[in-house]
Amino acid sequence: MTVKTDSSKVLISGATGWLGTESVARVLEGKFEGISEQNLLLCSSDGRNLKLDSSNILPTVKLQSLSGDNGIKDLNGFVHLAFLTKDKSAEYSFSDYVSKNIALISSACEIIERDKPKWVVVVSSGAIMDRNSLEVEHNVVRNPYGFCKRIEEVLLLDSARKIGANIVIGRLWGGTGLHMPIKRAYAISDFIETFKESGSIRITSGGDVLRRYCDVGDFMEVLIKSAIRGDNKTVDSGGPIIELGDLAELLISVTGTGSISRSSEPSAIDDYYPRGMEFEALAHSVGVPLHGISEQVLRTLTSHKVKTVR
Repeated sequence: MTVKTDSSKVLISGATGWLGTESVARVLEGKFEGISEQNLLLCSSDGRNLKLDSSNILPTVKLQSLSGDNGIKDLNGFVHLAFLTKDKSAEYSFSDYVSKNIALISSACEIIERDKPKWVVVVSSGAIMDRNSLEVEHNVVRNPYGFCKRIEEVLLLDSARKIGANIVIGRLWGGTGLHMPIKRAYAISDFIETFKESGSIRITSGGDVLRRYCDVGDFMEVLIKSAIRGDNKTVDSGGPIIELGDLAELLISVTGTGSISRSSEPSAIDDYYPRGMEFEALAHSVGVPLHGISEQVLRTLTSHKVKTVR
């Protein structure tokens, strides 16, 4: 597909992470009017290349190199993804983890207020909500990742408003995808890796565990198209509701092998997932067809190098 582009730039921070990779892949597929590889500016923490496959290797610059007077001329859009994820909190002290994320938020605010993009996309997380009350997290000690995401939402929204840019904030609750890294910190990745190692799936909860999963490529395409359109909104990711036992059965069915066992101990329903359908409506309005759960599983198995029978 040939896409009409212009000379203005689109910056993606955290470009070598999972969400950045999915975003760039959609750009290379020609999904966005006015955005191509030629006007992308990609940032990473260490300046390493983004490798989509053997034929698509894209350079990045260090995010720190864009500080101070190193402005970006003709910045049209800014997709901010740079953040230390929840699993990284185990690698740092509490104060270092919080301060490093605050520094990334500060860099994003500086870029917005200095370079004045027309639109901004920020990816937040369902972890911004307290797991028990489903209210916005207010305790940084209990949930440093979620609270830092709350700070990020508030400050980047303020920066965007200050310069008159529109901003779309997407809260990702559960993700799948063609470029999903093999990472045990992601629940579905851990699920697949355990299955690869043992050929079986053990569900430790005796009660229903309900989740909603969204293809991350779809998620990023919807957010970016919404921002380009001029929307100002905060939206939770969506996806079909699925119980983990049903997800396990789907995994077994598409691989053609394996077994499932489950605890017989009764336990309460675990239904930590977003309740609304706004994301589905937004996807429809910007013309993005969403992958169903079967397609999501197949795409994620591909990223984890698992053979399927479909």
